[in-house]
Amino acid sequence: MPKELTQDWLDWIFENIQRGCDRKELLDILLKEGFDPQLCKIALGYELSKNEIKNKQEKVFLNPKNFSISADQIRDVSAEIYEIEGFLNDDECNLLINKIKSKLRPSTIATSGIYDDSFRTSSTCDLGNLEDLFMQEIDRRLCNFIGIDSSFGEIVQGQHYLENQEFKAHTDYFEGTQLLEHDGGRGQRTYTFMIYLNDVIEGGETEFPKLNKSFIPKKGTALIWNNLNEDGSLNSNTIHQAHPVLKGEKTVITKWFRQASLTLDDKTDDLNKHIQTYTDEGFKKEQLDADLFNEIKEYLALHKDDFYDEFVEGNFIQSDKVDVPSRLFELSDELKNKIHNSLQKPMEAWSKTKLEPTFVYGIRDYKKGAVLIPHRDRNETHIISAIINIDKKVEKDWPLEIDDHFYRRHEVFLEPGEVLFYESARLLHGRPAPLKGESYSNIFCHYMPKH
Repeated sequence: MPKELTQDWLDWIFENIQRGCDRKELLDILLKEGFDPQLCKIALGYELSKNEIKNKQEKVFLNPKNFSISADQIRDVSAEIYEIEGFLNDDECNLLINKIKSKLRPSTIATSGIYDDSFRTSSTCDLGNLEDLFMQEIDRRLCNFIGIDSSFGEIVQGQHYLENQEFKAHTDYFEGTQLLEHDGGRGQRTYTFMIYLNDVIEGGETEFPKLNKSFIPKKGTALIWNNLNEDGSLNSNTIHQAHPVLKGEKTVITKWFRQASLTLDDKTDDLNKHIQTYTDEGFKKEQLDADLFNEIKEYLALHKDDFYDEFVEGNFIQSDKVDVPSRLFELSDELKNKIHNSLQKPMEAWSKTKLEPTFVYGIRDYKKGAVLIPHRDRNETHIISAIINIDKKVEKDWPLEIDDHFYRRHEVFLEPGEVLFYESARLLHGRPAPLKGESYSNIFCHYMPKH
């Protein structure tokens, strides 16, 4: 049975690497001593294939082909980096700063978790260890935005810098024996997700010296980068440093993701959330043309007995109060065309893209106790959509719950004649609270980009 590497042998490896000894010769010596080949390779800084990684239990590996980040990648640099403004709002940033300052400890470095005041002088708060619903919500949003299951992630950390404090040039991926110490069956660090929680008066930039790229701290702005290359090898271009704060303070949160999950079943997530974004927030309330709204109401009054029971595939509409939770009323082709034509130009202006009409559904009338399960619409044809409220008879108003592009959850209330524009294939939306009232009637109108 292969032997485990002892601390004496780890020190021997480190000393010989520092002396510039050939790693292959060191590996040969270690193998002759009977040490575990995988552990030896990790200690020497070799990249392991998935088949070489020592599996002490079943793992699911992160597959970059299964997700994409819904943000514009910074071009002309030899690393995958994204900058996203406004990911957190002022109130969220302020609350996080207060939480971080309440539980600070000296920041350590990856080598044996030691504190080195010549290299890293900030303070750290292990936010992910707090039993806190707000932190759970922030963590959910980080994972959803980057599109990686939370089981691949480390806990969220907060870092706080006072004047003259810094973190000198370092990598987020584990180097040499660091991976052996921190692997835990989860492999190398992949993505870093960092958010600035305040503006810094002077200093505190994040610099990637090999890329000749610096980022100035801006409240609420997120930086995401991949510490690995496409083939899974370490990308040394991601070495970065937190410059000293010259005036003021600096506070950030950071979450790192790993190559492997020890708890996730081997499955792919719903990828609709990673289709292209077209607007800043993802939804907007407008007013339907008054003449068209009156024409719809007149048509409905003439054909009010033509509603029929609706049975939605997938059981997305439910009720524990009535047997049939929604009914449907068909519109004439002429009226459908008028709705499409009326909304197309304002929705093109809002989405900044040319649109092709796909569907206008008739009037859906939700009944007492109805619940619309949160979902995303079809990613082939229901990309840019509109909800028109026609009528409602409710005891308590019935909100649409919808995530924005940064996964904040909002409640939207509509009055008859109001329209909600929304990116329906990308944004999770629904009405999970039961309808308190007799009916709530909407028309749904859908478009797809012409390209």
